[in-house]
Amino acid sequence: MWILILLICSLPVSGALWAKDRVTGVVGRAITIECHYDAQWYKSHMKYWCLGKSRQCNVVASTNWRNGRISVTDNKSQGIFIVTMEDLRSRDTGWYSCGIEKSGLLDQMFAVWLQISYEPMSVPVLYFSSSANISCSGGSVSVSCESVQGSLPIQYTWYEKTLSEDSKISDTNKLDLHCQSFKQQHHQYYCTASNNQGEKSSEMVNVSKINITRKNCSYVIQIGNIGPEYCSEFSTIASPTTHLTSTDIISTTVRTTPSDPENPERHSRNQILRA
Repeated sequence: MWILILLICSLPVSGALWAKDRVTGVVGRAITIECHYDAQWYKSHMKYWCLGKSRQCNVVASTNWRNGRISVTDNKSQGIFIVTMEDLRSRDTGWYSCGIEKSGLLDQMFAVWLQISYEPMSVPVLYFSSSANISCSGGSVSVSCESVQGSLPIQYTWYEKTLSEDSKISDTNKLDLHCQSFKQQHHQYYCTASNNQGEKSSEMVNVSKINITRKNCSYVIQIGNIGPEYCSEFSTIASPTTHLTSTDIISTTVRTTPSDPENPERHSRNQILRA
């Protein structure tokens, strides 16, 4: 008997409005809050999001209008209206309310505590963001760096590791490598991601020059010690008819090590262009 009473009390009743009563967000990022309602009762009513938990709260957005970083969309078939707050700031912390307008009656409301805080970054992840480009200056490869967690904004910086002092390359999250980048047999690169909570460094991008001459360029790029490898080969020949240098063959291969359970096979891609 008591179990039945508790079960009935925990279920939303007809005409009710409910949501999570506590929601957390991260500075600089976006958050969504789902406000559930009985579609049979409130399908055609205006829904809103207001600052405060009393009936005198300040409406900041509704299904009729968007307010800068804040918007409200209504899924009438599921009985949910979704509040989206973008570019969160620490001052957004506080009490809010999901609200449904009821003409001539007291509005239906449900209070939500929103906590916005700073978050340290995760270690930046490296991945190949482009395939080799066919270019008279040699095949190029792009490696991107990204921290999937952490308060925004995040500043990315690429460095080349040297025996003395590490050399800064760029203040972007993308590293573009090509034949002219390699002055030595081996090179190592890494990126850093920083926000007001600190700084994290990625694993190394290891580059090994196989052969670079006036007519041929071959190198291997590997992310970390067991990550995927990217091989690029560039070749030029002098046309006997026009005496112009033209791209003959670019051959690229992306392969993973046996330790990668998702892709243990080698994949190759060859593209032949004729001038």
